[in-house]
Amino acid sequence: MKKRYLVYLDNRNNYLPINSKSVLRSLRSLLQNYKHAEVRDIRISSYFIEIDVSTQDNTSLSADDHNFFGPINMIGSLIRLEELNEVTDFLSREDAVMSSVFLFNIERYWKSHEVLESVWKDSKGPTKSLLNGLILVDAAYVHFQKGENGIFFSILNRSMEKFKDYSEYFYDINMKFLLKDINKITLTKSVSIIKIHLK
Repeated sequence: MKKRYLVYLDNRNNYLPINSKSVLRSLRSLLQNYKHAEVRDIRISSYFIEIDVSTQDNTSLSADDHNFFGPINMIGSLIRLEELNEVTDFLSREDAVMSSVFLFNIERYWKSHEVLESVWKDSKGPTKSLLNGLILVDAAYVHFQKGENGIFFSILNRSMEKFKDYSEYFYDINMKFLLKDINKITLTKSVSIIKIHLK
């Protein structure tokens, strides 16, 4: 059974999301002789490069694996997704939303999306719609980190439909500020990194 990991490297070379395809090609080339894992995808933030890795068979990946990490040189952290998911499965809806806000604000959009999905599937009515809107905002920024700005704008526009019945605050999230930021981005067609503000 394959295992999935998120590997975080410092973005010391100040790569931008538009560099993601070339960085992905370079990583795959560096690791072409490593047979136990493959780089599925990467996402580039202001601070780190998030590498999505899956192992072959039942192989585990560890920070001590010099055959894997030697070629890419610098490791920030290594997280096994199954272990993260086990933690988020026990979060209350409120704790999951607060965790996702924290992750969003440090540009870990993919994980923020995963945390919200864990509570979205069991929600109903306006709560489910608002959670889905937040998930879409995360998804938009995941595509931004992959240099896919067209998809970023498309998904961000779709998120606005989910926020039509919003209250001023949703689990302490200041929805007015969030919607103002999203509207500005969609109207100007200019990507910018936003933060989610709380009460």
